[in-house]
Amino acid sequence: MTFLIAYGTTEGQTQKIVKTIANQIRELGHEVELFDTSNLQGDLQPETFDKIIVAGSVHEKRHQEALELFAMANHRQLQAKPTIFISVSLAAAFEDGLAEAQGYVDSFIEKTGWRPEQNLLVAGALRHGEYGYFKEQILKFFVLKNRKLKNPQIDHEFTDWNLLKNAVADFTQKNAEPVDV
Repeated sequence: MTFLIAYGTTEGQTQKIVKTIANQIRELGHEVELFDTSNLQGDLQPETFDKIIVAGSVHEKRHQEALELFAMANHRQLQAKPTIFISVSLAAAFEDGLAEAQGYVDSFIEKTGWRPEQNLLVAGALRHGEYGYFKEQILKFFVLKNRKLKNPQIDHEFTDWNLLKNAVADFTQKNAEPVDV
């Protein structure tokens, strides 16, 4: 079985996530192609893949524009295949942020016209060492909304790797034919 993982990343956590997913799918005996939607060069043909994963992170209350354009341009091909949309956000890291995180997905779907079979909300990461003063203030007051973190000055990776692994395993096996290994 062949998988396409089309993704958008801003600070690198989504890229880390999709590389982990790709390795997991390869270990299950399938072929995987990673496609960074910010690189719109090439002759990608989504219809040639058996299953498609689309993943992107939320910044300033929306997913990457290149990811939106990819989904809009390919929504018919995406609609015809088994698909999962993985939305990576800090809002998903907090119980009281899940509705907000789902709102980002709903907005993406409305904007692109693509209706994935599944959606998965995945918590992202904070990399304080890479942020300047103003970005820290935006994070504190608008993203975290004054939620308290233990050791707020250190980096935090909120991604639930077990949840992600199980979701990808379920998606990979859903309607799958046996693979000779």
